[in-house]
Amino acid sequence: MKRKIFFLATLLILMVLIPLITVNNLKGFNFEDALKLSSFENKGNIKSSLSQIDKKNNLNLPTFKILDKSTNEIKEVLYRDFIGGTVAVEMSPDSQIEALKAQSVAALTYFCNLKQKQAESHSIDLKGADFSIGNDCWIHYLDRNQMKEKWGSNFDSYYEKIFSAVDSVLGQTLKKDGKFVEALYHSISSGNTENIKDVFGGDESCLVSVPSPFDKLSPEYKTVKEFSADEFKKIVETKWQNANLSSEPASWISEPNRTDSNMVRSMKIGNIEATGREIRQTFSLRSSNFDVTFSENKFIFTVRGYGHGVGMSQYGAEQMAKHGADYKQILAWYYPGSSLSSETLT
Repeated sequence: MKRKIFFLATLLILMVLIPLITVNNLKGFNFEDALKLSSFENKGNIKSSLSQIDKKNNLNLPTFKILDKSTNEIKEVLYRDFIGGTVAVEMSPDSQIEALKAQSVAALTYFCNLKQKQAESHSIDLKGADFSIGNDCWIHYLDRNQMKEKWGSNFDSYYEKIFSAVDSVLGQTLKKDGKFVEALYHSISSGNTENIKDVFGGDESCLVSVPSPFDKLSPEYKTVKEFSADEFKKIVETKWQNANLSSEPASWISEPNRTDSNMVRSMKIGNIEATGREIRQTFSLRSSNFDVTFSENKFIFTVRGYGHGVGMSQYGAEQMAKHGADYKQILAWYYPGSSLSSETLT
């Protein structure tokens, strides 16, 4: 109880002291209430389903069938191996164990949700797989050999730590009204996470904007990218072939339309109405929460955060764990209204 009180007090102090967090962003928000939104503590004994199956001989262990678009092959990977490999990509092995647990639950939930959707829709594009990977530059998971190559002499200790975290929560997923939550996650928020409807559309009640004040302490919180007027014009005209940038460069950009969390929802570039996501992708920005100015014949993007901003901030989760939060509190914070569920994984 004392640890929880200390953790909440620390968060409240940070909300006051960390600059740029506005009063409007905090109005009506109470940390104690946010943690109460989760019924995690009422679930009693949440155990890994692996306690009921034969781990030694790998009998009856559940698998994901994954279409690798880079090779057009379907791989069958054990849940445990895939989630461990996903955590190895998503977070540093030096991360706090409770943050690694939170990432493990979020990742299993996310991919179980994809598997469930495929079971319901039977998309022929997946060729019998549960979901696909390899259609972009994102590395989804590492196998054992890739971990050895990446970690070198640290392999044994890193592997043991990550899979200790995975095994301690494997079988636990996040649900709302009996359905898997679309448990999205990202590297660093802008100081508040984003509402899913502002970024991807939809209306997932567990994916709403919540304060994530620790993120502003990240050394990678703010990045700057500059483009000359000629570079800017070439990039825009390559992306939007009907773009008209015949006027003076200073007039090419408009004031952006922003979400409540300050993410750019849309803005005009010349005659083009572009979404924040489109601009982020076109100019290879780290997030859609940015300012853009024109000065000395250059367009300057000042970017806050890293990733789409929806769901769990991995940097925020790490800092919460450092300040005493366990994985249940982390997940309750970033997926308000969700519940932990323990089930037989098939």
